Amino acid sequence: MLKVCIPSVSQVEQCYALDILLGEFLGLAFEVEEHDGIYIEITRPGDTASFGKLTLDANFFYKLHESRFKPESMPVLPLKGWDPTDYDMDVSLLGTNLPVLYGQPGLVKTKMTWHLNHDIFGSAFFLLSRYEEVVISERDNHDRFPAAASIAFKEGLLERPVVDEYVEVLWACVSQLWPSQKRKEMKPKRFVSCDVDYPFDCTVESVPKLLRALAGDVLKRKKLGVGLLRILRFICNKLGCYRFDDNYTFEWYMDTCEKLGIEATFYFIPTSVEQGNGCYELTDKRIIKLLKRIDERGHEIGVHGSYQTFRDLNRTIAQKMILEQALVLAGIQQQVKGNRQHYLRWDSAVTPELLDEAGFEYDSSGAYADHVGFRFATAQEFSMWGWRSRKKLKLKQRPLIIMECSVVLDKYMGLGAEREAYDYMKNLEHRSQYFGGNFSLLWHNSFFHEKKYKKLFISILRGSFVE
Repeated sequence: MLKVCIPSVSQVEQCYALDILLGEFLGLAFEVEEHDGIYIEITRPGDTASFGKLTLDANFFYKLHESRFKPESMPVLPLKGWDPTDYDMDVSLLGTNLPVLYGQPGLVKTKMTWHLNHDIFGSAFFLLSRYEEVVISERDNHDRFPAAASIAFKEGLLERPVVDEYVEVLWACVSQLWPSQKRKEMKPKRFVSCDVDYPFDCTVESVPKLLRALAGDVLKRKKLGVGLLRILRFICNKLGCYRFDDNYTFEWYMDTCEKLGIEATFYFIPTSVEQGNGCYELTDKRIIKLLKRIDERGHEIGVHGSYQTFRDLNRTIAQKMILEQALVLAGIQQQVKGNRQHYLRWDSAVTPELLDEAGFEYDSSGAYADHVGFRFATAQEFSMWGWRSRKKLKLKQRPLIIMECSVVLDKYMGLGAEREAYDYMKNLEHRSQYFGGNFSLLWHNSFFHEKKYKKLFISILRGSFVE
């Protein structure tokens, strides 16, 4: 067992970083003690073969203690970097320049001690806890922290799981000082999920909506054929046949996943009463039928927390209960475990604790809408940090790496649906799994309205581009 001695500042934050990096990611046993030193010190008591010591800078935790949530506690840009292989470290990273958020570059070796100038634990805590999102007030028109405001985006690091690289450097030090240590084996996983915003074409939900849409088709857009098809869709949907509804792709979606052995997750908005939340209720007979079908085919059902929930505990709890009751009504026995926020609305200061208090096992909202990548700087699933309670939560974060519309649409990254988008997505999948992490892909059921989107979806799942 390793012994970790920590300085007397920001100790709960230090312990969280130790728990995630040493415990959850590396699977190492350790005990923690306070000491009078200024560094984090790691030793292995009773190891007669080695009396080595690893010390690490703790710069962030001192800044946190002195200037919590103040601008002076933020990293200084541009970031410095270093190449661990220059110090005879046996480590394979995704880039030769490892970014230093806190501390200084480099490793100092003496006969008995290795000292990392780089504050790896503090830098990792900063990224995993999304500290900058609590400090920086910038938000978009949906009250979301935008990717463009993040240090990772500004420094060109958003497409790099930096925390996973920090773990590799940490392990290189530990394994070279104490070769008998064994790390946890990480097996890459792939998660495919669907946010069910609009299971059906909302314009044919009622006669008034149909007439408004037809007026636009015929009078404004001058497309009589589109209007006639909309009438046909209205009639067929009422009869329970969704052949002409481009939103109702669930059978095809599940067929495609099952052929490749993938169990998908479908996140449903529990109630659409409030504005901005789809156009269905879980009590609708056709939704109950859909829930049954998804369950029968062995796929997961989760909560797509509505637009108003990300800062509201009562709504969060109520919506989980609404879905649970709907599953009981449908005779479905699976438990509600996961959540993803509608519009990816997220407040790092409060949302994790709301979801934790509501009893969710995991959340998978961990992405930006305006640019894909590693919002939490890791592809690993990990226990989240609660800023109000200042503790590790039971709630796990399953980082979302790619949302399809973020890559494809012109208002975001604008890569389209051809080879460029495929190559970009597959590169992110490779980076996600390079260190044994998970690749999580979100593709909406309503985003198959053109054949090229189906081709791109199939290409990503198969791993080869469909011409």
